[in-house]
Formats: sequence, structure tokens, C-alpha cells
Amino acid sequence: MRDPFSVKHSLDREQGSTDEDENISFEEVFVDATDESKLERIGETKPRVSRLWFLVLVLFALVSARLYFLSVARHDYYRGVAEGNRLRVEYLSAPRGTVYDRNGEIIAGNRPSFELVASPLDLSKDPAESEREIAILSGVIKIPGEEIRSILTKSQLDTGLKFESILIKQNLDREEALILNERAGDLQGFRVAGVPIRDYLDASVYAHLMGYVGKISAAEFEEKSKSGYLFNDSVGKTGLEQVYEGDLRGKFGQRQVEVDARGSIKKVFGEKPYAAGSDLILNIDAGLQHVLYDALTAQLRAGNRQRASAIAMDPRSGRILAYLSLPSFDNNLFAEGISQDDYLKLIEDKNQPLFNRTISGIYPPGSTVKPMVAAAALQEGVVDAKTTIVDRGYILIPNVYGGPDYYFYGYNRSGLGPVDARRAIALSSDIYFYSVGGGYEEEHLQGLGIDRLAKYYRAFGLDRELGIDLPGERAGVVPTPEWKRRQFDGNPTLQEWYLGDTYHVSIGQGDLLASPLHVLSWTASIANGGTIYRPFIVDRVQSQDGSVIINKFDPESVGKLPVSEENLRIVREGMRQTVTEGTARSLGSISMAVAGKTGTAQFDGKNLSRAHAWFAGFAPYDNPEIAIVVMIEDGGEGSTAAVPVARAALDWWAKNRYNSSK
Repeated sequence: MRDPFSVKHSLDREQGSTDEDENISFEEVFVDATDESKLERIGETKPRVSRLWFLVLVLFALVSARLYFLSVARHDYYRGVAEGNRLRVEYLSAPRGTVYDRNGEIIAGNRPSFELVASPLDLSKDPAESEREIAILSGVIKIPGEEIRSILTKSQLDTGLKFESILIKQNLDREEALILNERAGDLQGFRVAGVPIRDYLDASVYAHLMGYVGKISAAEFEEKSKSGYLFNDSVGKTGLEQVYEGDLRGKFGQRQVEVDARGSIKKVFGEKPYAAGSDLILNIDAGLQHVLYDALTAQLRAGNRQRASAIAMDPRSGRILAYLSLPSFDNNLFAEGISQDDYLKLIEDKNQPLFNRTISGIYPPGSTVKPMVAAAALQEGVVDAKTTIVDRGYILIPNVYGGPDYYFYGYNRSGLGPVDARRAIALSSDIYFYSVGGGYEEEHLQGLGIDRLAKYYRAFGLDRELGIDLPGERAGVVPTPEWKRRQFDGNPTLQEWYLGDTYHVSIGQGDLLASPLHVLSWTASIANGGTIYRPFIVDRVQSQDGSVIINKFDPESVGKLPVSEENLRIVREGMRQTVTEGTARSLGSISMAVAGKTGTAQFDGKNLSRAHAWFAGFAPYDNPEIAIVVMIEDGGEGSTAAVPVARAALDWWAKNRYNSSK
């Protein structure tokens, strides 16, 4: 049957129509046709048109109903879906660089950990739903709901950043992480994130050296956000972690993900891997560090004391070989997220375990200054190597105002007899150093006087920071008449400088103050012939595979002693005699020759029996490769408290380092 809607195949064409007939319109053919059979055939299409229009109407109704359902009935739901389904950049935490001792032993590494975080953009806007979720979290992670709400509110107010994760709890245990992952569908906007955290090996042995890493504070974030830090980031707070933050810190990785309205990841589109931080290779010798720690803690237990310091250096370069401050603490507590109770215990402890005594504590150094004073007196010609002074156990200074005479006693009231520079160092004669420091008429000795004493103390670096690569270093105090006037401004009696002040400064007492690092530095500079080196802990920064040295630190001279080699030799000989016949004879059994100086520094004006115990020395005597200082607060005699600790360390060095290198 011919198509009745086709114009080209009209009825007239079948009967031999002309060209003009072929131009008859469709309407004309439809109206003018007179053949009944043809009209009947055309009429047969009407039912088909009706069915077509019916289908169109049905489809239109279905589409309209669906549009109504989507845009009206489920408007709120699909609006949320539309807002939530989006592309985001998710950051991948980078592990910090590993820290090694000089022989490749790991001191600080990383371990995997889990933490609960919240995404502000994905949190439920329904208060009831939010309360339900917080109740679930509180039951799992054992944090009160009110505290969780406070964290969320404060963090969003502090940053105003909807795309930054908010830390709810660090260091989730395995059970907590599993439960939270299982219930992820019930916790809109909350998720468990896998992050590497610092792992400090032998934490208490290295705590003050390494410092610790902690979560970034709001103030730190404001300062560091422009440098790429995130609100939930970690940062070095103290110690090497702080100083070398830029090297140890890695670079975040990124991945582009699609998330749904609840913040759940639906698809990952691409990923840029993280770059781990650079490694640090230290000058620290882990073997020496542990021996020194064990010996020092044992000595503290034996003397019922808590506070001490010990530090060792290569006097040829300034490389720090060991570093201790006690009491110590567990720096892993900070890396894991220290609790309020644990933090309060640390800061309320009267022994101040967070205080870095080795560089931040300044104390009267006692007789450890006597080699310096001897070097100054020899250099200034106050005495020579053969000059002797009779130590009767005291110096008598007549009172020119008619009152009682003044007595300045040595530690041995019976006296030590005639002593020269070497023997005065070895036996630690207070009378000798009173005389060469402040003068003594009976010996017809003028003495250095406070101005020249102060000049040499400064020349040895006592009044300044030495530049060690740790935060918190303090300069020492070199008192002078000008200093005293400023210090006691408004009190004429206390402002006056007396001969007794000079005497006290000459033996490391009074207002003269130094850190254990200062004592180590001047001991090392005497040992090496007069060079003051900047003390440094890190030898180099390198890539993780060791193929690229990013930064190498070389020895750096920061001063030269204004003392001749001959006079320094005399001083070293006196320090050697301290071991062979003086106050540190117990060191004589060590297989390498040791030189040193003990110190007993009184610090309590009401109880003169209380004193800090010191020892400063170096070895081997003829070619020093290690200098060491031990200080025990309120430890008593240096010869009985500090020397045994130094002996353990130096004996170990002789057997494990010195002998092995020969």
C-alpha cells in the first residue's frame, strides 16, 4: 500500500499527471480526491495518529512527574547530594626524616598511627543527628562529648577553614580505629586517617637532644600556613626537631577524590605521592651516650639526687659526641598527643624535667675556672711557671676601717703548702687563685684584678652564646663593678665592688655563672692549643637513600685564645697532674692518659656545705680527641660525685674508640 502522507506519490501521478499536477499541495490532494476507495484508504490513518498522540501525552506526564519528584518532593535531599558530590584534594602525610648517630644507629624514626579527624564541610547540620554522632564517638574514644563539641567549635572559630581537617584524637589504638571504621556510615564528616608519627628510640636518653614534635598550635598555624602547613599539621617544638624542622619535614602528597554528601570517598582520580623528609646524621656517638646516661643516672640514685648534666666534644672540631640533661622525659608522649594529666606532671615537677640544663642552665662553675685564671695570670706576667705561693689555708685581709679583719679560707683549712701554677691546678688551691686573681700583699702579689679577669673570661667565650645547633642556649655572666652597679641599682651597699668579690670570681664563685657547655668549650680550647670551635651536633643532612648530601657542616672556629702555646702547655700539665697526683687520681687507671679539673661550687649562702659537683677533662693528654664535662646539681664534691661518671665514659672511650683507632 502506498504511503498516504507522501506528496510525491500522489493519486494524479499514477494516472499520468503533468508537471503542473506534481506541484499540487498535500492539502489539495487530501481535499479534492474524489475516488471513494482512495478516501477510505486515507481515513484509515486516523486511529494511528491518535495512538501516537496518546503515547506522547503519557511520556510527557511521566517526565513531568519525575521532574516534580526530583525538584519538589526530594528537593532538600538532592540539593545536599549536589553540594556534597564534589572533587576535593586530599593531603597525604609525609614521614619526617630519620635521625642517625655517627655510626648509623637510629635515634628517631617513624611508625604508623591512626587519628580521628573531622571535616567541617561534611558535618551534619541537624543538631539532633550531630549529638547522636558525638555520643557514639565519645563512647568509642573515651573523650567526653562536651570536649569533642568544644574542639569542633573552637577549631572552626580559630581558622574559619571549611576544607581543613580538625583533629579530634591522636594515636588511636587498634580497637578504636576498627570500631570507628566499622561505624563510618553512622558518623557523617568524621573519619580515621592513617598518619606517620615520630618514634623516639631510647626516649629518655635523647630527649633534650632531639626535643619533640607536636601538633601545630593556632598561633603557629597562622605563622606557618603560608609555608604550606595545614591546620592539623605537626611541627618540631624543641631540640633538633625544631632547629632542623625545614629539613626533617617532608612534603605532603595529594590525591584528587570525589566525595559524597557524607564526605565518603567515591572515586580517586589521581595521586601525587608524598616526599619524605631528609635524614640527619649526627656527630653523637650512641655508645658513649648510653654509657654516660647509665653512669650519670646511677650516680644520681646513689647520691639521692635528680638534676645533672653531661656533655662531650671532640676538641679538634667542636663536634658534640654526647649530650645529656637530667631528669629526662619521654618525648614520645608529645608525638602521640600528650594528655593534660601527663603534661601537668611534667611542668609541676620541682626537678623541671623539661628544662635543658646543659645549655640553658647557668651555675657557678667553681674550680673548673682555675685553668683559665692560671692561663691569664701567666700570660699577663702576674706569675710565671716557677712562682710559688704558700697556701696556709686562708688569706688574712686587714680591715682598714678598724673593724674585724677579713679571712678568706681555702677548702683545706690546714693549707697545702707552697704551690706553683701546675700544683695549684692539680690540688685546686683556693689561696693561690685568690692571690693571682685579686692580689695578696703578704706575697707581694698585685694580682690580675677584676678588669683583666673579666677580659680573659670574655676571651674564653663565657659571656656569650657559643652557637650550638639547639634552641635555648644562654650566655654566662661575667660580673664586673659596672655590672654590679646596674644589677643592684638603688642599693648603694650592694652596688659596691669589694676585694672579696674579685676573690670569689677568681675561683668560680660569687656572681660568675656558666653553663656546662661553656665549661666544655673552654676546657676543649685549652686542650687543643687555643682554638674555640662552634659546638655542633649535626654532621650532615642527606637524602633518605644517602645518595645526595643536602648540607654538610664543617668545623668552624669562632675565636682564638689570647694565650701563648707555652702558657697553655703549663696549664695542661697542671690538669694532667690533677689525675696523676691531685683531686682526680681515680682516673689514673684508664688506659689512655687523662687530664682534667674538678670543681665544687657552693651555691647556698645559708648552707655552705651545699655545692654543685663538677668535672671537666680531656683525653688522651698528648693528642686530645675527647673533652668531657659532668655537673651534678647539689652533688657535693666534684672528686667524689662527678669524677666517677667521667671515669665510666672515658674508660669506655679508651676501650671502644681510642684503642680501636690505633
